[in-house]
Amino acid sequence: MKKLLLLTIAFLSYSQAESQILTGTLVDSGRKLLTTGDKFTLSNTIEGTVVVELAVNREGIVTGTKIIGEQSTIKSTPSRMKAENAAKKLTFTAGTRYAPFEHVRVKYTYSKAL
Repeated sequence: MKKLLLLTIAFLSYSQAESQILTGTLVDSGRKLLTTGDKFTLSNTIEGTVVVELAVNREGIVTGTKIIGEQSTIKSTPSRMKAENAAKKLTFTAGTRYAPFEHVRVKYTYSKAL
């Protein structure tokens, strides 16, 4: 019983680590985020989220971004642009077996500045 409990806790902890990468063909194909140190958390005067859809090429480089307004709670244009600029710096697994362009949605969370 203890092993089952520990396994459940480990699984939930792992799933929370990647929770900012939401969905898309990039996730379906098994590509991983390579950028280290990205926390998907930005500081702001208000709290909320911004969801950004990314287009990623075979080299794993973000080639295009789009804010998904209906899934975002932040309406401020400068704050949305800050999340979009952070998303442009992400890199993913490269490979020729992937589609020429794949899409993925990522969520940036804004928290109040300390």
